[in-house]
Amino acid sequence: MKKFIIISLFCSIGAGSLYAQSFQEVLEKGSGKVKVYYYPIEPFIYQDEIGNLLGIEKEMMDSFLRFVEKKYSVKLFVEWEQVPTFDAVFEYVDKSKTPAFGVSVISKTKERSKLVDFSYSYMPDVSVFITHLSVPYLDNAASLKTHIDGFEAATMSGTTYKNDLDELSNAYDLNLNYVDVPNDEDIIRLVSRNREMVGFVGLPFYVIEIGKGNPVKRHSKFQVKRDGYRFIYQLESDWEIPVKNYFESYLYRAEADKIIRRYLGNDYSELIWGLAGDNVADRADEIAFLNKEKEIQSQSLIASERQKELQWTIIISVSIILIFVVVIVILLIRSNKIRERDNMLLTEKSDQLQELLAELNRSKDELSHQRQLLQKKNKELTEINKQKDDLIGIVAHDLKSPINQMSGLITILGFKSEKWDKEEIDIFEKLENSNFHLKELVERILDLESIQKKSLNYKFSTIDMADILRETVAEFKEKALSKNISIDTSKILNGKMVLADPFFLKQVFENLLSNALKFSPLGSNIFIGTETHHEYHHVFVKDEGPGISEKDKMKLFTKYMTLSAKPTGDETSTGLGLSIVKKYVEEMNGSVWCESDIGKGAKFVVAFPKI
Repeated sequence: MKKFIIISLFCSIGAGSLYAQSFQEVLEKGSGKVKVYYYPIEPFIYQDEIGNLLGIEKEMMDSFLRFVEKKYSVKLFVEWEQVPTFDAVFEYVDKSKTPAFGVSVISKTKERSKLVDFSYSYMPDVSVFITHLSVPYLDNAASLKTHIDGFEAATMSGTTYKNDLDELSNAYDLNLNYVDVPNDEDIIRLVSRNREMVGFVGLPFYVIEIGKGNPVKRHSKFQVKRDGYRFIYQLESDWEIPVKNYFESYLYRAEADKIIRRYLGNDYSELIWGLAGDNVADRADEIAFLNKEKEIQSQSLIASERQKELQWTIIISVSIILIFVVVIVILLIRSNKIRERDNMLLTEKSDQLQELLAELNRSKDELSHQRQLLQKKNKELTEINKQKDDLIGIVAHDLKSPINQMSGLITILGFKSEKWDKEEIDIFEKLENSNFHLKELVERILDLESIQKKSLNYKFSTIDMADILRETVAEFKEKALSKNISIDTSKILNGKMVLADPFFLKQVFENLLSNALKFSPLGSNIFIGTETHHEYHHVFVKDEGPGISEKDKMKLFTKYMTLSAKPTGDETSTGLGLSIVKKYVEEMNGSVWCESDIGKGAKFVVAFPKI
């Protein structure tokens, strides 16, 4: 990134104005003053119509302050101050005579690491190369040289955007003329209005602007990925301790993703996380993103053409009216004898002109109203279609699970066929065939099912998660036995009372246990238990499987995504299980996450507020 917000924390105590010199001093005094320097950029930090400060960075900072106050029992006071330019933010932090810390949409680079330290990343950092929609798709050196050599390039000095343009220009020998602008929005605005201008912008800003219908095009061949946006703070500062503890805390895991989705939207957030991975050209996320771009840009072109047609209609109509009025005026000048009659005629034509203009305005308003109705209907249809796809996917996955369990029981039953007579064997074969046809019939019915409701019907009640957990484990004993897997339930403790829907909570546990069995080696162990941390009850399911890589963690809860790890018993996977778990848990006011390292198994944790 390029636009970022820097936060400087200065601690003060008592009636004086002196700041504390270290975090240890804040702990000793019990209070401190936090000063936040920032440069405004929507949606990360900006002011609304009445001056309230909003945005992803604002809420992340508030979360961090709450964490410090609660964990260390101190009182912090915050003061926000806007700096004049983007470059000034870094300078304020680096040269501050008192401790200065920051959370910002800023990438970690070697040059910046000489000035400040960095926290863990909280969001992927992908810079995309954009042009006007009219420029053909660019995917090699020849196309770059042919179509954009000599173009102007909008950028921001002192940012990675400028570095990306330099590297592209040097690598392909492009003669680009740089135009310096203050923020990402100005880069996109200039590129959308100028057919001979290019630039780099952050993926979140591109996602937001194409949603507004700006005619810009992304060229995925030249996008640049870095290790993510981070907090920054002064070198050798002991504030590293609370910053590190915050990013490793449950509060950060519970709130960070929700804050980002609140400002960018669920669909766009999933696309950003998906496109931040490797080999984006081969992924379903890239296809979905391309379809979204095509849909929005097509709508923009259609609206533009309609606007042009309306403008030409008005121009032609007004021109005809003006010619008519000129003819009348000429006739009036040439004939003094019929002045009175001509004056009356002129008045009459003027009235007609007013009526015609009024009619044109009414037609224009009607066209605008119809266009708004059409946009509203299209939005409703899109939402209904999305709800339909989500619900069909959930139902299909949940129906397949019990049918697959029946298949397993039938297989185990078949091991005893040596002792059966012919009639018993015939009955078994019919049972096996009926189960196969049942699976096929369910697939067909689900393909034709029409979705009437827009959300699932949750029925909340006070329940003990331990009871439902034991009930779920009992149903999977046969499946575990078939793979010689031991399920350890000694850590399941009673009294984990939460407010949830027992049916959907059981579906969550079934999906997690089914996943653990699916990816556990033969003869291994699965550990299931309950825990309590602060104000939350946890349920964990831990296996001894291959573990989950960092790359797979980025797409872990995304729909239709399959991971690099393979099932150990040739089981199939739809890629829906964990996305269903996330949907159920979050809609019941809970959280779910995974803790895993390659070769050390995976631990999935579900947390709900205790009551």
